[in-house]
Amino acid sequence: MLLKNNSRVEKSYAFIFIAFIFLSSIFCNTSKVNLLFHIALILFIGTLIFSHESRKRFINDRAFLKGLIFPFLFLIYFSLSNLWSNNPGNISSTLKHALYLLTFICLYRQLDKFGYKKYVMGAVFIGMTFLSILTLIMVDKTHLTTNRLGVAFPWAPDNVIDLAGYMAIGMFCGIIFIRETGKNWLYLLMPVLLTSLLLTQSRGPLIAFISVFILLFIINPRYTTKNILYGLGIITVVIAVIFMTKFYDIFIGRMESLYQQSFIRFGIWQHALEMAKQKPIWGWGYNQSLTFVNSIGQNITTTHTIYLASLLKGGIVGLALLAMLIGYGLLQAPKHMKENHKTEVSIFIFCLIYYMSQGMFIIGNPQEFWFLFWFPLAVILSTPIQKTIS
Repeated sequence: MLLKNNSRVEKSYAFIFIAFIFLSSIFCNTSKVNLLFHIALILFIGTLIFSHESRKRFINDRAFLKGLIFPFLFLIYFSLSNLWSNNPGNISSTLKHALYLLTFICLYRQLDKFGYKKYVMGAVFIGMTFLSILTLIMVDKTHLTTNRLGVAFPWAPDNVIDLAGYMAIGMFCGIIFIRETGKNWLYLLMPVLLTSLLLTQSRGPLIAFISVFILLFIINPRYTTKNILYGLGIITVVIAVIFMTKFYDIFIGRMESLYQQSFIRFGIWQHALEMAKQKPIWGWGYNQSLTFVNSIGQNITTTHTIYLASLLKGGIVGLALLAMLIGYGLLQAPKHMKENHKTEVSIFIFCLIYYMSQGMFIIGNPQEFWFLFWFPLAVILSTPIQKTIS
């Protein structure tokens, strides 16, 4: 079947992958949803093995394959770091997850080449809009200041900071989807995502989103009057809602506490750095976490930044591989900018700023970090398709 109908199989795994993206935007880390990814993976690898045409097309995409080397080295190294951790047997699991993540990047590239990029972006945008609506419906409004949307829709990301990151990614994907389809009325959904982002009261994602959105707006502007009016309308609606509710005082209080909280983070980072100095070259291994009580008595297990997490687990070698991965991604930015794909670049830069204050590591089964790290990486690595690719 694969030999005779490779085009049909490619379309099958493409739409299965889109279904996975859509459903996992709503139902985070659900095994029945993840099964769709496994099916897409099997069909994709099957076409590479059994279809000469598909294999040739994949191999001829040499610019992409060159970029794929960097996530490959990063994932393989941190998988091997299990060998000098306190649980060497975990290496088989991590290698499996490395295969998943490499396939995830490749699947996105394949769909981009098929011309299905807008459907992927639409799946993320619509899926996360549904997630936002369900969360707003189910949250206990009387405890909004303490729950911060964290105790609401049961299949949302466990961490409210990750939920905020989802909302930001959803908005960026929405901008791309609207650009690709010309359906400007979809801007009406943006206030839902932006309101949810604000209600999480998560300062890191909000600062990252605002910083990148300003960058998106001022670099090489090509906006029509209609685009500007839509943007101003969204901002006006959200600001009006904030000022007409008690949330204004809550939000200002959260921002004022940012100064105090920054010193707590510095204490965590200092402790993580001291641990990393003990094994500077190769690090402590993949499973290493912090056992630290911070200045306000909280038990801390993560570094609260992916950069120090890479240094702690993988040493200077691991941090260098992460830097090479990020650096190559940034080198692809001008190729996107040339095609006026500023939002694709913005998604990746948002990811880099976001993970300055998030330390959960990024290798595993489909979870929040698939959307918050690997999806932006897949987008930036999939540079605009050239006509020479056959």
